Amino acid sequence: MIIAVVPFAADEAEPDAIDLARWIASDAAEQLPQGRLLVDVVEIAPGTLGAAAEDLGAGAAVGAHLKVSGEQVELSVVLADAAGAQRAAWTETAPLGSVPQLGRRLAREVLLALGENAPPESMEAEVPAAAVLRLARSARNPDELLALAEELPGFEAPRRALLIAAREAAGGERMPPFLAALERLALLRPSDVDALLALGDYRALHFDEEGARRVYLAARDQAPDAERSAEALGRLAGLAESAGRFEEAVLHLREAVKLADVAELHARLGMLLLAKDPSEGLRALTRATVLAPEDPALHLQLLKALRVHGDDPERAIAVAEETARLCEGDAEREAEIRALLGD
Repeated sequence: MIIAVVPFAADEAEPDAIDLARWIASDAAEQLPQGRLLVDVVEIAPGTLGAAAEDLGAGAAVGAHLKVSGEQVELSVVLADAAGAQRAAWTETAPLGSVPQLGRRLAREVLLALGENAPPESMEAEVPAAAVLRLARSARNPDELLALAEELPGFEAPRRALLIAAREAAGGERMPPFLAALERLALLRPSDVDALLALGDYRALHFDEEGARRVYLAARDQAPDAERSAEALGRLAGLAESAGRFEEAVLHLREAVKLADVAELHARLGMLLLAKDPSEGLRALTRATVLAPEDPALHLQLLKALRVHGDDPERAIAVAEETARLCEGDAEREAEIRALLGD
């Protein structure tokens, strides 16, 4: 389920509270498997949260009011579904030095309240309150975030904030300082897969294909598990595909789906295979829809492939019916389905 995180509210007369609210919201969104951080400020109430979720195509939205009293932080959290029904409301409190734990704790509570699988509780060491305030004030300053990460190696939040901010800056005019910061972070933490993948993405955006490839290979080799290796292989496949090396891209994706049964990887493999091996391509696309049965985009992708490469009209109709169910209310996709069926 996609979960929207709206900007958290705070007293406008308290700059530190505003900075903390902004950072905690972005960190919470990062911890949710399909979290999306909204830009627009909305009222923290079930109805407005539900409307925000519906606009984004999310199943639920979460917001919070933040208060700072001395060195104590309090978050009053509201979770609502896309219909505007309140699913949960609770209060999180923590010493200022423990604020880096709040994003993960909040994400876990949201998932539990929605009946979703939640990761086990994890703890970060408490840090000086001054370091937390410094983090919140400079959450989009790559040099300051990197300096914090270097000064306090056990303080993971600056690293997370740097990676989040770098992703937000990708493709824009603020890329150069983030590229420099990611290069330094990768040197500082050569086994950090997230840092390596982010650096590879930046090098690719700077048209440094060979540099990106080296970093993605390092990320694959440093990956702590099969899923992260598959993620790096997916990036390598993207480089190869962008350069027109489709057979190389297929090889990377074949290896990736052996390591991790991920819908996106199967879908990408299927689309690449359709031209030369339609049967295998359709099998891969079908596998993607099995792994993500509620994803309308994947079902529409499969339907398009069946209309061009399939030889089973009854199957195409069954897929079309399921796709129409998933796309109900999406006028553009509904029209596309009708056009594919010749209606």
